[in-house]
Parts: sequence; structure tokens; C-alpha cells
Amino acid sequence: MAWLMQDSESMLIRRGMRRVPRWWLMPVAVLIVLGGLGITYWAGASSTAGMEPVPPAPGVVPVSATVERRAVAKQVVLSGKVIAGAQSALQASPAEGVDRLVVTAVAKEAGSIVVPGELLAVVSGRPLLILPSSVPLYRDIIHGESGPDVIALQAALATFGFACTTTGTFDLDTQQALESWYKATGFKAPTAPAQLPQEDAGKAAPKAASSDVMFRWREFVQVPGDTGTIASLAGPGALLAEDGIVARIRVADDSIVARADVVQSESFAVGTPVKVRAGSTVLDTTVANISGFLEGDSSTNEIPGKDITVAIPPGSPGFPADQSVTVTAGSATAESLAVPLIAIRQDRGTPYLLIEGNDEPRRLEVKVTAQADGWAAIADVDGLVVGDQVKLQ
Repeated sequence: MAWLMQDSESMLIRRGMRRVPRWWLMPVAVLIVLGGLGITYWAGASSTAGMEPVPPAPGVVPVSATVERRAVAKQVVLSGKVIAGAQSALQASPAEGVDRLVVTAVAKEAGSIVVPGELLAVVSGRPLLILPSSVPLYRDIIHGESGPDVIALQAALATFGFACTTTGTFDLDTQQALESWYKATGFKAPTAPAQLPQEDAGKAAPKAASSDVMFRWREFVQVPGDTGTIASLAGPGALLAEDGIVARIRVADDSIVARADVVQSESFAVGTPVKVRAGSTVLDTTVANISGFLEGDSSTNEIPGKDITVAIPPGSPGFPADQSVTVTAGSATAESLAVPLIAIRQDRGTPYLLIEGNDEPRRLEVKVTAQADGWAAIADVDGLVVGDQVKLQ
């Protein structure tokens, strides 16, 4: 019996030491670890977020300007360009037997003013005289011929101071007056051939003696408007081109043209004084003309509006053709207290300023005398001096 009891105890001991399987322990351990990591990350993120700086609340930045003393005037400024005046070409015509037109002498120079009755130049040995534009110039005239051109020629000769009666016929008195004009310029008047060809069958042309003075139209030139300034003149010895141009006469003064929009053009009435600037050169002149409305041109950046033409007095230096200029209308005013226009406040139609100080801004009623280019001119008033700071709106 004793050995049986010992075997039973041994079996109980071995049974008590047998490993019991616990499969659920591993998943539980993994969950515990993951949970710990999650708690740790959340705690760190919360801590970091709490440490970020909080942006300051936006504040109001006061804006002010300084009271100045300056001229405030309503001026309109345009950009323009110098336009050369119109020119007329004076041409010499070859007389019979003349092969080439060569300038043999000149009686004028560039810049000289020309008027009827003067000698312009000598071409191929013959004078080139200036006739009034009122004389029809298209034919040679010999003794006994008549017509409107003869009447105009007689009137011109009388204007030049030569004794000549207006008869309408190229008579001896007219010939003597014409001869005197030629002599005054140092030349002999041309004479007619003994007999001119018949004009048509059965009708004989007027006969002229070989000593009779004739009017040879090729020896005269005319200037539109009867006056002008020589822009260019061929010099002695110059061989003229086929067109025979011996001189170019400026028959209109140079001018300045500037484009203004419809609103700007109201400041540029005809006769309005304007100031023209080209670099350091300044010219005081007036508006000569205003065009009608013109369409703009986007390809040249030309705005729609009106062309303002400004006169350039003859002889004004510093304004060559194509020179860019500015044209200003409106006279400058005396300096006064001035503030930016946005500093002016209104209270029931009364303008006032807020002047900054050590404490609260001080209100000061003012009188605005002018506004231009974003500035307001202020009449002198107690409590406002140059250097004061005023609040802007």
C-alpha cells in the first residue's frame, strides 16, 4: 500500500507541473504596447501645439502727412512735337538755247525773307525775279498784247515804284517800267525778236521791233502768300536737277502740335497763353488753333481728342523740327500751406484737418483755395504751420 500511495503523489506532482497553454496573452501584449505608443504621440503633439506662438492681433497703423509750403495750381501739361512749316519750291526753267541750269550767282541766303520785287538768284546767266502771286504766269508777252496777266503785271510794276499805268495792253510805258526793274537788279531786260511766228493760219501775231522789251515768263518765280523765309538755296556753281529747284521757301512758320483729350482741350482755347519746354529751353507763346475731334491711333499710342497748335515766333532758338516738347496751360500760383488732398475731411460742407499731437488729434477748420495733382492749397490759419503732422483718411 505504501508504494501505491507514493506513485499517486508522484503523479499529482507531475500533473501540477504541466504547462497550461495561454494563446491570448500575445495579442493582449501587442495591444498594450500600441496603446502606449499612441498615448505618448498624442501627449507630445498636444505639448508641441501648446508651445507654438500665437500671432498678435492686427493693430491700426496711424498714417499721417507733413504740412508743406508749395505752389498748387491747376495746370494741364501735354506732350507735343515741333512741326516744320509748309515749304514751296522755286524752280528755274531753261530758256531757249540753254542746255543746263547752273546757278551763277545768288542774291539771298538761307534764313533771308523774300518778297515780290526782289532778285532771288542768277541761273545760267539770267536773273530769277520774284513776282506777286496775283500775276498769272504762263506765257511770254510782247508789245501790243493784252489780257488779265498784263493788267496784273502793270499793277505789280506800279507797286514796285515804277511809273506804269494799268491799261491792259503791254505798251511802251509798261515796257519801260519792266526795263527799269531789270536795271535795278543789274540786268538788261530781254528783247523781242524782229518777227514772231504766226499763231495760226490766216492770223498774224503782233509785230515787235527788235528793240522792244518783252516779258519772258521763265525769268520769274512766285512765292505763295507773297512772302516767306528761305529754307535752302543752291549755291553758286550748283548744277540744278531736272526739276530745276533752286530754292525752298518756308511759307508758314514752324509750329507745335500736341494732342489733348476732350477734357484737357478745354484749357487750351485759341489765344490762351502757354509755356513750351524743350529741355532747358522755355518759350512763352499762345495757342494758335484747335482742331475738331480726331480719332486715336493705337499703333502710335495717339489718344482720341483734339490737336492743339501752338505758334513758334520766328527766330525762336532751340526748337528744331521734330523736337519733342511739353505744352503747359495755366499759370503758377504763389506758394501757400499745402497738404495731400486725402487729408481734407468734411463735416456738413466744412473742410477740416486732424492735426496730430501728444494727445488726441486736434480738429482745425481750414479753407481750401486750390486743388491740383493730389494736393490742396490751404489759406493761412492760426494753429497750422509747416511741419505739422495731419492725419490722412
